[in-house]
Amino acid sequence: MSNVALGRTPTQRAYIAKRAHRNFKAVDATHPLAQAIINGWNIFSPVDCLVISPELELMGSQDFNRLHGDSSDRGLSATEGYHLFLSEALEGKRPGLGRIVLTPVCSSEEVMDTFQTSMVPHQDYTVLEIDTTAFEDGGTLTLDIGVGRGKAEGTFYLFDGNKNLPTEKAPEGVPNSVWECQHGEAYVEALGALAIKWHILPEKTGKITHAFDRGKLFRLCATGSVYSVKGSRNAFSVKISVL
Repeated sequence: MSNVALGRTPTQRAYIAKRAHRNFKAVDATHPLAQAIINGWNIFSPVDCLVISPELELMGSQDFNRLHGDSSDRGLSATEGYHLFLSEALEGKRPGLGRIVLTPVCSSEEVMDTFQTSMVPHQDYTVLEIDTTAFEDGGTLTLDIGVGRGKAEGTFYLFDGNKNLPTEKAPEGVPNSVWECQHGEAYVEALGALAIKWHILPEKTGKITHAFDRGKLFRLCATGSVYSVKGSRNAFSVKISVL
């Protein structure tokens, strides 16, 4: 599946428009298969290796350029590393997806990653999956976020794990103007996030807390603030804990 066809490459939008004018059928980015592919994108990756179930659930994702390096780090050949990636994905370990599993025994973990300011609203997200299913009686999820020294400000959305990530296309019944502005009550309602931390400045911190009655999956989505320069990047750290 081409990044261009799914609209991930902004510089090629004129090319896609010309193809549409010549009656080439565009890819429906809201289709469940397209959504699984989009959810598996790795930042800066030109090619992604994906494992998708018959139910169109994303089971594994790996940046192709990093696959060889990861294999070498484990003392494996490229072929052995690829086979291990496939087997781990099928076992539900989902390598490359940034999945954090918390339990009452290990209730906290800290990770670091990067985010990018989208050229087009809702085009790029860095996604961390947070698995709290071990907390059968619920708890309070706390995310202590720190943004790096780069130029981009960070915005962070916490979603239910079963909710599709926002796409460039506005949800049905939501005006494009509301969806593209990325602020205001109407936009927040359309986004459907459980919690939001807006515009964390470089070298500053922020916090998200969310109480839940029963353990479940969450998704933390990081992106550049609408007030940052398009295409600008930064690093972030997040301490994820459940009490």
